[in-house]
Amino acid sequence: MGTRGLARRLPIAIAALLLVLLAVLAVLQWRWIGEVSDMEQQRMRAGLARSAGHFAEDFDREVARLFLFFHPEMDAPDGDPRQRVVRQYERWQAEAPYPELVRDVFLIYGGETGEPVLEVLRPRARRFEPFPWPAELAALRKEASGPSGLHTGFRGMAPVMRAEVPGLLVPLSFRQPETGEAGGRPDGGHLLVRLDLRAVSGQILPALTRRHFDDARGGEYALAVTDPADGRVIFLSDPQVPASAFAAADLRLGMLQLRPFDELHSLVPRHGGGRSHWRRMMELPHLRLGGPPPAEPWERRGAWTLALKHRDGSLEAAVAHIRYHNLGVSLGILALLAGSVAMLLVSTQRAQRLARQQIEFVAGVTHELNTPLTAIRSAGQNLADGVVAEPAQVRRYGNLIADEGRRLSDMVGQALEFAGIQSGRRTYHPRPVEVNEIVDGALQDSRWLLQERRIEVEREVEPGLPAVLADAAALRRAVQNLVENAVKHGGEGGWIGVRARRAGAGQVEITVADRGPGIAAEDLPHLFEPFFRGRRAGNVPGSGLGLSLVRHIAEAHGGRVSVDSAPGRGSAFTLRLPAASEETAMQ
Repeated sequence: MGTRGLARRLPIAIAALLLVLLAVLAVLQWRWIGEVSDMEQQRMRAGLARSAGHFAEDFDREVARLFLFFHPEMDAPDGDPRQRVVRQYERWQAEAPYPELVRDVFLIYGGETGEPVLEVLRPRARRFEPFPWPAELAALRKEASGPSGLHTGFRGMAPVMRAEVPGLLVPLSFRQPETGEAGGRPDGGHLLVRLDLRAVSGQILPALTRRHFDDARGGEYALAVTDPADGRVIFLSDPQVPASAFAAADLRLGMLQLRPFDELHSLVPRHGGGRSHWRRMMELPHLRLGGPPPAEPWERRGAWTLALKHRDGSLEAAVAHIRYHNLGVSLGILALLAGSVAMLLVSTQRAQRLARQQIEFVAGVTHELNTPLTAIRSAGQNLADGVVAEPAQVRRYGNLIADEGRRLSDMVGQALEFAGIQSGRRTYHPRPVEVNEIVDGALQDSRWLLQERRIEVEREVEPGLPAVLADAAALRRAVQNLVENAVKHGGEGGWIGVRARRAGAGQVEITVADRGPGIAAEDLPHLFEPFFRGRRAGNVPGSGLGLSLVRHIAEAHGGRVSVDSAPGRGSAFTLRLPAASEETAMQ
């Protein structure tokens, strides 16, 4: 393989290698994104469980605090139990973080007729008053009317936590059974501390949502607190997310339950003789403060259920969205790299083609310059040596030198025109110019070539054509280039046509046609590129700059150039320019 062939194939080989590496990188990224997505899902699930756990713990901490505040052993065991409850309520209102958690405090005890009596605490009067049984306490009234009365044994803690109210049922005093077992039939009645659902759903739970999630609406997650016993909705962090949407929640957690918290040690009573009932309750394995975790998860024992759902539909859907986003970014980067490789390959090929065209341009210009220089040098030598003495021969040699000199001037002018365009220093000075002057001037500048090739010129200029606003010299050179191209590439047709006419409103067309072999279809897209010479150019002299200059001149004047050609029927190049306005033409 030659050096030239190796130079052509090397960029292709490098591009192919880069594409293979990109494919390998794409596979590795796919696997990496999958692993990252799995880890992200685990991280999000762990974070969700942690935040939800803290949410439920904070609420249950207030419930446990409430139970301890109103437990009969939190105050002096002697004295009037009612006044003891009043002091406990006032202390709760003064010290509790959420005093609004308590809606009502009821006293329940057996009456003389056996019918349970209900009294309500009036905080301002600091006393209890009789109160009719409300409908929401019907189940509790029925239980209190039974043979066993209200039972508040602490083995399961369910009787203490009354979810249907909702509230806490706290015994006022206990008799100690001979068996030593906690519980028993109450002698002094019970306190029912009812929770305020409006404060819970309107203040406490939104505050906890803000604390453990991004905002009161839950940030990325929507929260719902429900009562599983009757399906009642206690709290929705976002009213726009219906409760039915939590049927497929990402996480469920129990809340509203008595749980041990280390920071509540200071509230545990230390006075009194013997072993208090609350101490014995703490010694149970599942409720000892600071002890081992319960055998069963807390979420299985909560009176309420906390459900969380990601706003994208589910946590898996959110992770999938993140995965597809990362995949899209990765594919975009890979596409950018692939596009860069493709552009590098195209740029390399274009640079090689441009270098080849420039070499051909240098060779073509050298050949073009050498021909007239040889003729001028030979004619001048003959004249200097006195070989030509007759006046007619002297005139012929003089005309030859003049024609070849003009040809040299045209080539040098074309090269200078191209250099000026490439450097950006070429400026045009437009003025109203008659189209027939442009056409006649271009034919006059090309007369030596037309005469040499014996070309028949068919000129047709529509009468009354408007002037065009153009640099006369530049536009004349553009039409001259089209004429000379038609002569050089018109084959043996011996004919060219130059036609000027109107083309719609405010447009003028100048068309130069020939009857040559036409232009190959694959050459048409590159015809106006610098240094490009078509496959059928053959040995026709030229530099490949003429048509690129024509396009630049046309575009600089607000026009365009187009070609209509097909093999076997010749070519027609059309220069379309805007006509000068009447006001401009009169200046």
